[in-house]
Amino acid sequence: MTDYLFDLSGEERRRLNVSELIQCKLAEVGRALQEIRVFLYLEGLNRTDVYFETLKKSNFTAEEASIVPRVRWLKSDNVPTFQWEVFLKKYHSALLHPTTQKRNGVGKSYLARVKKQNGSIVKTKVCLTSKHIKINNRTRSISPSAFKDQPLWAQLAGEATERELCSLRKQEAALSRIVKNIAVIKALREKQ
Repeated sequence: MTDYLFDLSGEERRRLNVSELIQCKLAEVGRALQEIRVFLYLEGLNRTDVYFETLKKSNFTAEEASIVPRVRWLKSDNVPTFQWEVFLKKYHSALLHPTTQKRNGVGKSYLARVKKQNGSIVKTKVCLTSKHIKINNRTRSISPSAFKDQPLWAQLAGEATERELCSLRKQEAALSRIVKNIAVIKALREKQ
């Protein structure tokens, strides 16, 4: 594609603003890397969809899982994150605690209709809290033991989903190293 550049004469080479072309190409690479990050984010959402569909079906049953994958876009850094959280649900009578907190984060609550063992349906306030599961910095994955207290479907689907999220974490880490190296090149070029 750029083979013709090797055949330029000295005068043609000097007229060509190589420095400007390098800056332009570095900017193109930066935009391409950011697009790849967006695609990794979307791929993470796709990879966790099956887990979430099964999680919704198991809600309020004996097969309900409390561990969930969290694929998020960090606006502050413009990067995707691929994590896991343990949700802790606490149930209260909706008659005694009728107000809910709709905002996301610690203490989010909602009203639900829960089917009791005797078959009756009761209006219940569900309070959600969560905590992150630590990711091992060396392996970029969570421990398989995180799934040990979960229903069988969550153990199997969780471990399969974690393998995919681990791969996405490693790819994001590699992209981060490339972005840092591009920044070093730009800084060196500015010193010239």
